[in-house]
Amino acid sequence: MADTRDQPQPLSLSAKLLALLRLRRDSEGFPPSVRDIAQATTPAGQRKPLLSHGTVNSLMNGTHSSPKAATLAALAQALDAPVAFLLSGPEWDDLTALTVYQERPEAREALRLMLGLEVQDILEITMKLKEIRGRRGLSEDVPAIPPPPPGVDQPREGRPRRLSLHEAAERAAEDLEGR
Repeated sequence: MADTRDQPQPLSLSAKLLALLRLRRDSEGFPPSVRDIAQATTPAGQRKPLLSHGTVNSLMNGTHSSPKAATLAALAQALDAPVAFLLSGPEWDDLTALTVYQERPEAREALRLMLGLEVQDILEITMKLKEIRGRRGLSEDVPAIPPPPPGVDQPREGRPRRLSLHEAAERAAEDLEGR
């Protein structure tokens, strides 16, 4: 039996959707609502969205985890993400690489040119890319999912943080005791 301890678990569809929501904030720092996402699936010139807010909600909550390809395509377009990122499997968990692949034809050409090369040749190319990134002042390490904008995970003024069950119980006990 193979040792799988070092292999990361593939992201679920709901985890991928939550990651995309953290990256897609409006000007006030709020993520799009389920209704906003559903509305964004409306094709140009039509009034009815391709996905209902109930469908989007069930995908985000993980209660529906095997949608049709058309559903994934509509959702990816609404969230401005590569549709491949929403596929299951660890090979599709790298949002950064998939975004570069989708947006940069030059990157696709570089990948095609790697076909047939030996591993050491590809490692040499990787080292050269790291060297170029260093000269440009960029980090050698590029995360698979970009970090969210600053302040995304910080509580915002006027919107209280939800209490955990334990915190709510402590508050209730304090209120009963008159503290």
